[in-house]
Amino acid sequence: MPDNKQVRFRVEVSPERACGNYANASIVSTTNAESRIDFLYVDHANKQGEELPAHLVSRVIMPTTALANLSETLSEHISKHLEHGM
Repeated sequence: MPDNKQVRFRVEVSPERACGNYANASIVSTTNAESRIDFLYVDHANKQGEELPAHLVSRVIMPTTALANLSETLSEHISKHLEHGM
């Protein structure tokens, strides 16, 4: 019989982290075991020639199975959001 107990998290966050970070791009790298998501701020205002400065805002490393679950959750969330209009 599967364990269907729900776990409730009490998320604690410092004021510095509570504000969040802005990112306008991301890079995803995946292996069989782990996945990495780099969130970037691409600074279009300071383009130099063909190069755009991109600053790493945050890096999240997680098991690839967790990334698969995240992808499914995001897809469901976005679909529901789009159904109600943006």
